[in-house]
Amino acid sequence: MSTLLWPAIISSVSALLGVAMGGFLTARVQKRQWARGQQIEACAAIVVESTRVQLSLRGQWKHDQRVDWMPWNEALAKISLVADRAVVEAAGEVDAVFWQHSDRIGRGEIADEAAWFVATELMEAARLAFVNIAKRHVLGSADRLDRLPVRRPSGYMPGVGGTAPSPSDLP
Repeated sequence: MSTLLWPAIISSVSALLGVAMGGFLTARVQKRQWARGQQIEACAAIVVESTRVQLSLRGQWKHDQRVDWMPWNEALAKISLVADRAVVEAAGEVDAVFWQHSDRIGRGEIADEAAWFVATELMEAARLAFVNIAKRHVLGSADRLDRLPVRRPSGYMPGVGGTAPSPSDLP
């Protein structure tokens, strides 16, 4: 082969390797972005559905309404597929608190607003822990929330005064 041909061959092979490597890296970045998007969606579903379940549990307690667990279970299934162990376990803790209080409601152990308030505090604590773990593991954020954006005054107890709505105003 001619010595003039070698630079052309080397140049062509280098260009092909560059294109292949670029395609590989682009696909890898896109896969990471897709996975992160799926994790964010799954975490958002847990937050949304946990709010719905908590309100449904109140309906179960006050009005003997049935809780539809299907959307919650779907959110749990999705999070278990796309999130890491710490996030999945935090979602599982929320689920455990929900089932504990659903059972307590069924047994008549939550008899008044004060007992409901205690149950709500436990549910919101589990939900807050989930949010903070998700922020750290999925978003890489070190910023922690001290409370969920529920604006009930800290330490509020039903029937003790304050500006929070009366229990009869709640669903």
